[in-house]
Amino acid sequence: MNGINVKVVWLTLSLPLSGCISSYHAWDGVKGYQEDALSESEYRVSYVAEQATRWTMLDGYLARRCRELLGQEQVRLEGVQHDVHSITVMSSATIGSPVISGDQVTMPVTSAPHEVVFNLRKAQGHCSIDEQ
Repeated sequence: MNGINVKVVWLTLSLPLSGCISSYHAWDGVKGYQEDALSESEYRVSYVAEQATRWTMLDGYLARRCRELLGQEQVRLEGVQHDVHSITVMSSATIGSPVISGDQVTMPVTSAPHEVVFNLRKAQGHCSIDEQ
C-alpha cells in the first residue's frame, strides 16, 4: 500500500471510533466528572466515560479536575482506581414494514421495548495540593 492509501484506511477506521471517546465535561447523569470536598484542600474525584476511552485519558481528566478545584498547577493525585460497570436502559424500536399506498408512505406505530446495555469506565482518586 502506498502512503495515501494507508492514510485513507486510517481515516476511514478512526472516524467511526472518534465518537466513542469521551470529551471532558461535568456530570450529566451518566458520564463526566464528579467530586466530593473532603476539606478545603482535598477532594475525592471521579470520571465516568465510554468503554473505548483509555484509562490514561481518564486519569488525565482526574488530574485536570483536581487542578481546577484546587487552583494549582501541581496537585497530588493518589489512590486512583479503575472500574468497569454497566448501566441498562429501556428503549423502544418501531417494528414492522412501511405501508405504501399510492404516493403515501405510512410507518408502523407498533413499538417493542428492549434493554440496551452500556459498559462504562470509571476512574476515581483522591487529590490534594502538592506540598513539594
